[in-house]
Amino acid sequence: MTHPNPLVVDGDVRACGTCGSYRGWVVISLRDEVWLRCPAGHEQHEPGLDTAWYDRHSGPVTQRHDTYDDRLRDLGH
Repeated sequence: MTHPNPLVVDGDVRACGTCGSYRGWVVISLRDEVWLRCPAGHEQHEPGLDTAWYDRHSGPVTQRHDTYDDRLRDLGH
């Protein structure tokens, strides 16, 4: 899913560990982990989020993808 606003986890705004971006995330749940991708394409695992959080915030699942790259392509990245 896309997350255009700042992402707050446990009261802290998440920022990209590489470039410092804090908006415009792509949030992906993959194999019981949640990953963040910033607008510049840097990726990081987010241990403060889990698949239950993802399911509550992403809305109904309308399709599944076999790989992370397939999902990114579907989102236009």
